[in-house]
Amino acid sequence: MSGKIVDKLIILFLIFIAIWSIIPFTWSVVSSLKTREYIMKHPLSWIPKPLAFDNYVKITTKFRIGRDFVNSLIYAGGTALIAMLLCPMAGYALAKKKFKGRNILFIFVLSLMMIPHQVTMIPNFLILKFFPLVGGNNILGQGGTGLLDTYWGLILPKAVQPLFIFLARQFFLSLPTSLIEAARIDGASEFKIYWDIALPLAKPAVTAIGIFAFQWSWNDFIWPLIVTRSPEMETIQIGLQVFNDEFGDLWNLLMAATNVAILPMLIIFIIFQKHFFKGVSFMGSYR
Repeated sequence: MSGKIVDKLIILFLIFIAIWSIIPFTWSVVSSLKTREYIMKHPLSWIPKPLAFDNYVKITTKFRIGRDFVNSLIYAGGTALIAMLLCPMAGYALAKKKFKGRNILFIFVLSLMMIPHQVTMIPNFLILKFFPLVGGNNILGQGGTGLLDTYWGLILPKAVQPLFIFLARQFFLSLPTSLIEAARIDGASEFKIYWDIALPLAKPAVTAIGIFAFQWSWNDFIWPLIVTRSPEMETIQIGLQVFNDEFGDLWNLLMAATNVAILPMLIIFIIFQKHFFKGVSFMGSYR
C-alpha cells in the first residue's frame, strides 16, 4: 500500500513540475497578444484586452524577422544534414571496424566532450578567417575574410560534434555483428554494408543526432554573433535583439517573435519524438 502511495505522490509531483514548466511558455503566448500599452500596465495579466493578433503581422512587416528566420533555417538545417551524414560514419567505424588504435581514438573523441566550446571559438574563428581561396583570400589565406559572414562559416565548425559520434557508436554497438559478417560473405562492399544495412537500422540514432544538431544551431547566439557581420546574415536569435535595442521595450512584439522562433523546434520534436527517445536511450549503453 505504501508503495502505491509513493507512486501516486511521484506522479503528482511530476504533473506539478510539468505544469510549472509550461507556465512561462503560456505567459509568452498570452503576452504576445497584448498591446504595448496593456502589457506595460498589466504585465502579469492572463487575459489580454483587447487581443492584438496583429502583433504577429507587425513582426514580419516592420522588422526583418523573415530573413533572420530563413538564415536560421539554413544554418540549423545545414548543420543537421552534415551531422547526420558524417557522424554516423565515424560512429560505425569506431563500433564495427577493427583497426589499430581504435580504442585510443574513441577515448580521444570522448575527451573532446570535456572541452568547453568557448575554448574553441578563437581557433575556429581564425581557421575561417584565413581559409585559403575563398572570401578574397589567396592560397596562403591572406587578403580577405575567408569563410566569415557566410553560411559555411556558420555550419562547418558546428556540424561534427563528439557527442554525435558517441551516440552513433553506441547504437551501432547494439547491431548484431553476424548481420554484417553475412553481408561480407555475400560480397557486399564495406560502404554498401554501411549504407544499405547499418544506416537504415540506425534511423533512431540518426534522427536524434539531427534533432540535437538542429536544436543547438537554432538556439545558438554566440557563434553567429562572432561569425556574421552583415544584417543579411544574422540569425533569428540575433534578430530578437532589435525589439529591445533599436525601438525600445516592445515586449509584446518580442514575445510574438520569440514564439515564432520556437515554432520549428516544436514541430520537429512532435514529428520525430518517437525516434528521438529511442535514439537517446542508447546513450546509456556504453560498453
